[in-house]
Amino acid sequence: MKYLFYAIVMALVSNATAAEVMISQKDKKFDKAAIKIKKGDKIVFKNNEKDITHNVFSLGPKNAFELKTQAPGTASTVEFKEPGTTDVECAIHTNMKLKVTVE
Repeated sequence: MKYLFYAIVMALVSNATAAEVMISQKDKKFDKAAIKIKKGDKIVFKNNEKDITHNVFSLGPKNAFELKTQAPGTASTVEFKEPGTTDVECAIHTNMKLKVTVE
């Protein structure tokens, strides 16, 4: 029972230290080219375009995701659970690239 309590406390502490980072999409580009985060951190992808949609994704092998069509003014959050480097792109605008390093 003592170990279960310890495991629960550690899970709560590790979740409490996770950060949330905002990445803006504007003028058909990300506001950063590269970012370093910690395992468990979340990135909020905010489409700040007036009338342009985006489709942000990463094929992995780690931290693979696809946000699908993201309308102007909307935001989507992705948690990065695996350490390593993840290349993030927009399927619509192929010059939009972001390198995420998860420590």
